Amino acid sequence: MKLDDAARAFIGAGADATLVTLNSDGSPQVSVVWVALREGPDGDELVTAHLGEYRKVRNVRRDSRVAVTILAAEKGEIMRPYLSVTGTARIVEGGAPELLAELAKTLASPGADFPPPDAPPGLLTRIRIDKVGGIGPWAA
Repeated sequence: MKLDDAARAFIGAGADATLVTLNSDGSPQVSVVWVALREGPDGDELVTAHLGEYRKVRNVRRDSRVAVTILAAEKGEIMRPYLSVTGTARIVEGGAPELLAELAKTLASPGADFPPPDAPPGLLTRIRIDKVGGIGPWAA
């Protein structure tokens, strides 16, 4: 699925988001992550980076169903605008330091030295967008 221009602009050069994966007992596991927008084989994808084999990564390896929410920094007329995505994720080896360095320019404090120079190759979670919702022009 290709996101509309409003959703693409909302994500911009990267965004703080919540990523929901499913634990082995079916309960949700929620993590705050940085997301980037990339083109994938089936259209736009959200991509997150991880320096280790965290629970969210293990959960995606076992069950690829995920949900992502990106909340606007500014207030809306009634509620803050937000973009919600349900999708199907896959784990890709490597590439985490490069994506984290790119996103840190937008999302980390100025002058932050992240990721560390000796960071491992890590993993990427690439999320195929199956459904879009939320409050904003993308939900119309």
